[in-house]
Amino acid sequence: SLTYTIWDVDGFKRVNDRFGHEAGDRLLRGVAEILNRAKRETDFLARIGGEEFVLLLPMTPSDTALVVVEKLRKTIEGAAFTHKGQRELVTISCGLTEFRAGDTPAIAYERADRALYAAKEQGRNRCVAV
Repeated sequence: SLTYTIWDVDGFKRVNDRFGHEAGDRLLRGVAEILNRAKRETDFLARIGGEEFVLLLPMTPSDTALVVVEKLRKTIEGAAFTHKGQRELVTISCGLTEFRAGDTPAIAYERADRALYAAKEQGRNRCVAV
């Protein structure tokens, strides 16, 4: 099993607009550090542009992956992100899908991206599996 997850920092544009691009860059590095520390050695993490990340979870079926990503989401929500001494609540949304027979990476990406879009539509700060 291989589960493909796509992550998007909720309200990232607002952070850039309120605090500037340097603060946005620090936030992205902080989120990446949390994801990187929490992932297993066999997992693969990459930033794929803007405020989006991909985390590949090998040997992990989607039901197990959903438990894993929910823990990561809650860790980020509870993290102490600060700007000029003031705590800022940061949340993240995730879409995930398990690779299926006949999938190409592009097909799995598209399905995970649709799941991410569904998470955003359902109110953000959640993980949706398809």
